Amino acid sequence: MSWELFEKLAMNVANSIRQDGFQPDFMVGLARGGWVLSRVLCDFLGVKDLVSLKVEHWGVTATPDGKAQIKYPFDIDLTGKNVLVVDDITDTGESMLVAVEYVKSKNPASIKTAALRHIDGSKFTPDYYGDVISWRWVVFPWNFVEDMCNLVPKASEDTNSLDEIKKRMKERFNVDLSTEQIESINEELKRRK
Repeated sequence: MSWELFEKLAMNVANSIRQDGFQPDFMVGLARGGWVLSRVLCDFLGVKDLVSLKVEHWGVTATPDGKAQIKYPFDIDLTGKNVLVVDDITDTGESMLVAVEYVKSKNPASIKTAALRHIDGSKFTPDYYGDVISWRWVVFPWNFVEDMCNLVPKASEDTNSLDEIKKRMKERFNVDLSTEQIESINEELKRRK
């Protein structure tokens, strides 16, 4: 996904919220994926209060670790607040389900949910979303390097050929990388060891 597409989808989400007449006065951004969208929605909607809620579900790119769970809870009383819970994508829906239950325990007046992208068939459908897509792994601009550091080694098995890796990235993951990007990711992988 490009930053331009992100901005377009974020505006779609904000416009849906406005058209619905919902005015959140507190936002909960699911970390890490929902953090960028939640901050942008704060800007678009004039919301000053934002907190992060770390929900873990996906460890290695495109590989769920198991049951979604809250890693870093927050101790904030949301009594009487209109809360918007935000994530980047509702793929399995597990993260949002866990987050909404947690936020309910903080006694808000209302809870609405938003995601940049909604995967058709997810267990959870957010109140607001930028678009609906069929299942696929989405590489967001804020986690491009992380995702590529997980995918490039899978495409590099038994080869050092940059052209072959490039071909496999396209075939296996529908990701177009230049040889320069592959070299850069390989350098980053060495640095991270």
